[in-house]
Parts: sequence; structure tokens; C-alpha cells
Amino acid sequence: MISMLTRAELRVLSVLHGPATLKELSGQLGVSRSRLSIIARSLERKGLIERQKDGKEILLIPSSSKPLELFHELLTRFLHVDFISLLAGRKLKVIGGMAVETPRPVWEISLRSNVNRYTVHHVLTELMERLIVGKNEKGYFIAERFSLVKEFADEYFRLQNSIKAKSFSHDSVVLWSGVNEFILATRSFRGLAVDSFQLTGPSRFSSYGLSVISGGVHHYYWPSREITLEEVIVHTLAVGAGARELLYVVTILKARGFNVERLRRLAIKFDVLEVVDEIIEYLGGKEKGYPFPSRDEVEELCRQYFGGPENDNEGKIS
Repeated sequence: MISMLTRAELRVLSVLHGPATLKELSGQLGVSRSRLSIIARSLERKGLIERQKDGKEILLIPSSSKPLELFHELLTRFLHVDFISLLAGRKLKVIGGMAVETPRPVWEISLRSNVNRYTVHHVLTELMERLIVGKNEKGYFIAERFSLVKEFADEYFRLQNSIKAKSFSHDSVVLWSGVNEFILATRSFRGLAVDSFQLTGPSRFSSYGLSVISGGVHHYYWPSREITLEEVIVHTLAVGAGARELLYVVTILKARGFNVERLRRLAIKFDVLEVVDEIIEYLGGKEKGYPFPSRDEVEELCRQYFGGPENDNEGKIS
């Protein structure tokens, strides 16, 4: 699982505006050199600082990363706000699951941030007390004045996801980035499941009886459990919903069936709800123009891979 920022790490970042030795920072922060060394190694792994040998001393250098730039801007623009506390741990995850000026209900923030609802409520209460978050009848939102807070959260998770992706394969490219989860593309097949990375997108359709040639090999990072067909479908749409992808998606859903509620919830999380609702309408009999496939194309693909029209109704929509 991708590590979050701790208060101790944020405190170090808050005073690191240029190269400084462990000895200098230790005295400034009142932290032992051994403790500071552990914090520095963690920040280095997160891509926020660099460590260099300077004679007998270790030199800490702030990275040129976007999250660190935004963090220092936050500290300068809002001197009265304790961001060292507000951006630590799960609070940053909750912020990552929110939107600026667009209200979201607690269940959606929980879904997007991968944090339980109790924790979401607790964090929201604190953020509202600081006037960073507002609320209306539709849900909670980040105030426009504090849009930089949301930008920092998004950039931090994007950076951590990119670092994690490179650990999977040196040619990895992150195509979709969320809170402690992401979809990446590589040029070569690594396997159905490698550690916490699972094959997804069109390359995974063969697991459900539809073997197709994919333009890239996609993996989804999500620790400790196997992904569902609905997730594979939504991932496919999130990284590219062209005519070919829609043909594959419609065909496999028609043949295999799916859970409508689960598919729509995932579509909200991956921001593809509009196209998912169109797919559900299409499967329900409503005609759709390009890029949706013709009925003949879908029936032909069903015959080719699933045994013909007589099996079309085997897949149940629940």
C-alpha cells in the first residue's frame, strides 16, 4: 500500500527550502539525527527530497516535484492554517476523494478516497471547522479559496502512483490515478497478477471468454483482492472508450451479464458514468449511434466467442 505523509515528514518539508545537513535540521527541529535520518529516507522514497553525501554529513535537498512546490505555496498563502496537521495520514486521502465546489455525498467520498465512512465524517468535521470544506444539501465540497489543497492531494497521489508504477516496470505509464490506486500501461505482458498488480482492460477479457488484440497491456494496482468483471469493464472505459472498446464491452456484458449497481458505482469512481449509462441503455434495447456498434456487429462477435444468439440471454443483468 502507498504510504501517506506523517506529521513529522510534513514538519521537515515545511522548513526545507534549500539544501541542509542532517545536523542543521536536527538542531532546527529539535529532533535527533537518527530519527531525522529515518524520516529523510521515507521522504526520499516518496520523491520529495534527495539525500547526498557531503563529506561526513548527509545533505538533504528538496526535490523539484510538484507536490512539494504546492505544499510550500500553501504554507506561504495561508499562514494561519495548520497544514502539517490537516494534510497528514488519512486526511489527505479524504481530500483526494473530494472536489472543488462540486458537492459529493459521504458515500462517494468514501468510495473515491478508499476510507471508511466513519473516518470520512470525522475528517470532514475538522475541515469544516477550518472553513476548508463547505456543505449543502447535495454533499460536501472543497471551498474555491482552498483549491490548492485539492491540487496538492492529487499531485501527491499522482507522484506516489508513478513511483509505484515504475517499481512494476520501467516502461510503465500511469493512465488513471486515484487515491492509492491507479491503472498503468506497459508494452509487455507480465502476468495475470503480479504482487498487487492485476491485469485489466481488454487484455483481461480472455478470462471471460473474449480473446481480443489489445493496443496495450494494462494493469490495475489494488492490493489484496481479485478484481471483478465490472471493474475490468470500467477500467477499459477509463483508459479509452473508442468504437472498438465499446464493441468489446457491449459484447462481453451481453454474454456474461453484470451487476448494474456495482457497475454504476465504479463508473462514478472512475468518472465514466455517462458512457456506462449509455451502455446500459443500449443493452436494454435503446438505439445508439456511433461510436456504439451495430446490433449485427455485436451478434457476430457473440456467435464467434460465445456460441451464437441462442446464448445471448445467458448473461443476466442484476
